Amino acid sequence: MSCHNIGKGMNSVVEVVIDLFEHDRIDLNACKEIIRACKQGVYWCDGNSEEAIACINESYCGNCLKRIDYEEKIRVSTFQKDYQCVTRYLCKDCYNRLVYENRPDYLKRHLELMSKSA
Repeated sequence: MSCHNIGKGMNSVVEVVIDLFEHDRIDLNACKEIIRACKQGVYWCDGNSEEAIACINESYCGNCLKRIDYEEKIRVSTFQKDYQCVTRYLCKDCYNRLVYENRPDYLKRHLELMSKSA
């Protein structure tokens, strides 16, 4: 059985850290390290790492921590660990820089065709 209280407690820490980041009181790398520590911290009590980042999970880019709208976010959960992302979503700029530009040309063409047909 999962302990939801530790996830909620860590989420309150993430809320403070995001506020500090948005007010330029800590830098991006420090913010991401603290968020990753909060996600790992829930395992001390059989918690859920998604609860620890509930305040940012759906509305922030996992790389640059920019607030993103629903239309702008791209889910990349399979690449989350590859790119050291703290959420499952990237903004379009980070997606293009981290994921799209690092793909072989044949995959880029496939992605372009898929986006045109959608």
